Amino acid sequence: MKSYIFAILTALFLTGCGVGSLVAVPFKVTGAVVNVVTPDVVGDTISGTGEVIEDTIPF
Repeated sequence: MKSYIFAILTALFLTGCGVGSLVAVPFKVTGAVVNVVTPDVVGDTISGTGEVIEDTIPF
């Protein structure tokens, strides 16, 4: 039973259910934190990198 659940979850994650979003999360979080300390341009650039990564990864 556990192997079926694992197989279904693996298939969902690898077929477009958030792989790009998961890769982009560290960049978005870092950008938000940096926005608090530095000028908005720096944090927005880091967050923008996360958005580009999310858009680039097709799944």
